[in-house]
Amino acid sequence: MTHAERLTGRAVSENMKLPLSVRTPARYLGNEVNLPRKPFREGMLRVALAFADVYEVGMSHIGLKILYHILNERDDVFCERVFAPWTDMMQIMRERGTPLTSLETRTPLNIFDMVGFSLQYEMSYPTLLTMLEMGGIPMRSEERAKGDPFVLAGGPCAVNPEPLALFIDAFVIGDGERAILEVAECLKRARETHEKRSLTLEALAGIEGVYVPAFFDVVYGVSGRPTEIRNLKGDGPVRRRIERDISDLPFPAREVVPIVRTVHDRYAVEIARGCLQGCRFCQAGFTYRPYRERDETNVLQLLKEGLRETGYSECSFLSLSAGDYSRISTLLDVAVSRNLSSMVSISLPSLRIASLTPSMVKQIKAIRKTGFTLAPEAGTQRLRDVINKKIDEDEIFSTIETIFKAGWHLVKLYFMIGLPTEQPEDVEGIISLVTRAWRMARRISRKNEVTASISTFVPKPHTPFQWCGMAPAEEIREKQMVLRQRLSRRGMRVKWHDVRLSFWEGVISRAGRTLGEFLAEVAKKGAYLDGWTDQFNQEIWDGVATEFDGTVIRSGLDKWDREAVLPWDGVDIGVRKEYLWEEYQRALSASLSPPCPRGGRCQRCGVCDGDRGISVRLSRSQTAVIEEKGKQDTAKSGQDVNAFFQATFIKIGDARYLGHLDTARALLMAARRGGLPMAYSKGFHPAPKVRFSAPIPLGMESLCETVEFALTRMIDPIEAKTSMNSHLPSGVRLTRVRASNLKSTEGFDIFNVYSYICLFRIFKMSEGSRILNLARQIRMGEIKNFQAPSKKGVVNLNIPECLAVEAIQQTRRWLKIDVRIGNLPKGVRPFNIIAALFGMTGQRDGEMRMIKVRGVGTP
Repeated sequence: MTHAERLTGRAVSENMKLPLSVRTPARYLGNEVNLPRKPFREGMLRVALAFADVYEVGMSHIGLKILYHILNERDDVFCERVFAPWTDMMQIMRERGTPLTSLETRTPLNIFDMVGFSLQYEMSYPTLLTMLEMGGIPMRSEERAKGDPFVLAGGPCAVNPEPLALFIDAFVIGDGERAILEVAECLKRARETHEKRSLTLEALAGIEGVYVPAFFDVVYGVSGRPTEIRNLKGDGPVRRRIERDISDLPFPAREVVPIVRTVHDRYAVEIARGCLQGCRFCQAGFTYRPYRERDETNVLQLLKEGLRETGYSECSFLSLSAGDYSRISTLLDVAVSRNLSSMVSISLPSLRIASLTPSMVKQIKAIRKTGFTLAPEAGTQRLRDVINKKIDEDEIFSTIETIFKAGWHLVKLYFMIGLPTEQPEDVEGIISLVTRAWRMARRISRKNEVTASISTFVPKPHTPFQWCGMAPAEEIREKQMVLRQRLSRRGMRVKWHDVRLSFWEGVISRAGRTLGEFLAEVAKKGAYLDGWTDQFNQEIWDGVATEFDGTVIRSGLDKWDREAVLPWDGVDIGVRKEYLWEEYQRALSASLSPPCPRGGRCQRCGVCDGDRGISVRLSRSQTAVIEEKGKQDTAKSGQDVNAFFQATFIKIGDARYLGHLDTARALLMAARRGGLPMAYSKGFHPAPKVRFSAPIPLGMESLCETVEFALTRMIDPIEAKTSMNSHLPSGVRLTRVRASNLKSTEGFDIFNVYSYICLFRIFKMSEGSRILNLARQIRMGEIKNFQAPSKKGVVNLNIPECLAVEAIQQTRRWLKIDVRIGNLPKGVRPFNIIAALFGMTGQRDGEMRMIKVRGVGTP
């Protein structure tokens, strides 16, 4: 492989044929809408932003989108994305000897100058290590030499960097928007000057907020716990990076639109960072202090541009507690008013019960009802006081009643078990609260449901509960059994977090550097995507644990003394350790602490710093122009159907890996971006009035698919075609369009026989001869019967009645066969027939293409 091929990934791309047999193959395409298009030039810094989970999870993460946008705005940086392949794809890659590559150019990880991981969940650590190994990067940082990438990590879990200290060269602690650019400058300068790796690490350590494990000497005692932590290149711990004003930070409006539906399939704007409340269990509430709001005008401008550039039908305002945003009512008013005609719904995914008012409920449901998840956290008032959750039962039930009376049919309630000082009566309190909520819901409507989600509390670093021990797994199982038995009624559902995952999450999140070898061995034995319950392999984790001293595994789970050296003491998040201890003591006496003040600089926790300009910051906007109220009524009345827009579209090339629902999603998003005045259904969940021709199987291409939109007014079809085509993913294009004022059936599955082109890639002469002879036999009528695969098994087909070979053309590498297929039994698909008939199923499926050309026969 030449250097040029390695940089462009062409050689890898040739070797990596995407098989149809894998789950959601489109997640590996990398041909999304809004993808940055800039050529790679010699001298550019190559950065891979990696996420140790699958595409659908990683592309929902706002931090990844922000950093990707920031880096690609630089002319001297070429930034790409890397996600963990699902297990089926990973197996195929290992069989083929294909390395893990970037999504955009199929470049192996070991070619990049820097690989940066986002640490969102401790159970993803073995996956991270596996990704390094699959990408050809030495797993341990001490094994990396000149020419190997620098491996960095950031995100919420980075506040305890020690479990990954053996593997990560440097951690970015805290806000990363400006830090990532300083890191990029450092690495680019080091590469240009051919600086030694050790000197580059020293330079990285000089950047505010960057923790380099190699420069921290940690001494461990016989208990497996640290007794001393020394910074070899500085004084004391590394201070968290804190950006004073998030309104001044870059935020993507023209973000990459995922090609498949993601976990959070919507456009999101971060309206605030941090939290005012100080819930003692919440790590993010302490590690993102102080509370900083994005200016209202900035939020509304980003929302306007983001929806225009992406075409999403839902947007959300992100914050640890969106209801605490100082201008939330005005923000919702304007957002709803502006988006009523386009039916873009607004959601607030994180709400404190006390902050949710009837007015907010009314605003949220003005367009489309989105879900509500309320978090009482504990079942009794005493335990809520222990965790500093400042709500009472009257507020809880008043809010639940408001939601159900407003027309919602489902409310989710979130609780934790295993909290400090928890008693049996606290578990009984969960049962009582959920039962009372369920009774209230059913009185209002028999359709209403209540879902209780029960997770296990993990005492996280840098919180008042960091000194607590974690409740034993056996105790948690007993409490789960009680809840399961007592919360079993029609209209009531209970969801659980796997106690095994919670146990290992606790082990990792509270561990020190000594756990690194254990994680490496777990990854080596096959632990991968362990955050997914169906992928978690308890035997691997327990088996590896028996090979290690018990103190390595359990050292962090028990209680810690006040004077103890904690594994994460090498990081200073800005909150005084004395303050956390004081909060811990207040928790033990069930005493509430007030929220952060909205004005001035509070010195209670130590984060606010007048000299550095760090303090609680509210939106500076005082007013916002609210569209006239009459517009809402006009928008709603404008949903009547007055015209139709019908289009024939092709689905070819990479688009063959898109399923029907993802193809429909792409067309709807392109219609929104193109400004089509789509008509919507009525009711609580308005949906576009649109219909598609029957789905074609995954892997099949087509030149004759049809879509029809109901519109509120007539449009120029040619202009609409041009606009939509500029917003569609590669391989999907409108070819013929027309407008009418009457609904038509033309083009919608009126044919029962279609013509297809079948293309077979020929690698061996014998294989080509076999397929050619079969085609000739079918054409001559020599093959009469065939056992064809169907949804219910196999079906006996009379080949001459349903399939005809019309033409055969052979080239050196391809065999082209024109066929006509129709009158098939229910559940039998043309693509499956051809694949089975010509022996192209299984791992050979990437070697056959089938294109639907036109309809040729009517009933």
